Amino acid sequence: MKSKRRKELLNILPAVAAVIIVYALFTVLGIGCPVKFVTGISCMGCGMTRAWLAVLRLDFKSAFYYHPAFWLPPFVIIFLFLKNKINIKNYKIFMFTAAAIFVIIYFVRLIYSNGDIVVFQPENNILSKIVQKFIP
Repeated sequence: MKSKRRKELLNILPAVAAVIIVYALFTVLGIGCPVKFVTGISCMGCGMTRAWLAVLRLDFKSAFYYHPAFWLPPFVIIFLFLKNKINIKNYKIFMFTAAAIFVIIYFVRLIYSNGDIVVFQPENNILSKIVQKFIP
């Protein structure tokens, strides 16, 4: 059983490494979030990195400001790893609830945001900027 789990983890590592490399590259290039860069619209996780950086500084007020569900991803990861050891019904309830929390927070932030974290600016995506360069 342990070798099967180890194989699963080893299969995941290249994907995790790729995400980290792409994220680091986008940060260095000043792109930031690829979803926002391509669409002009913040994703549901917008502010999560800033929230966890605030947690590392023990600034929980700022962490909650950047993303109110900053505490949720570690639990999701734990549930993913324990999927085979817990009741599937409880697993599905938890995952659905976690997803619902993210969706609700996202829409509330889109509607009531002052634009400092979550933005809805589809006119500012990369494709619009390219078109604006060539079509006056």
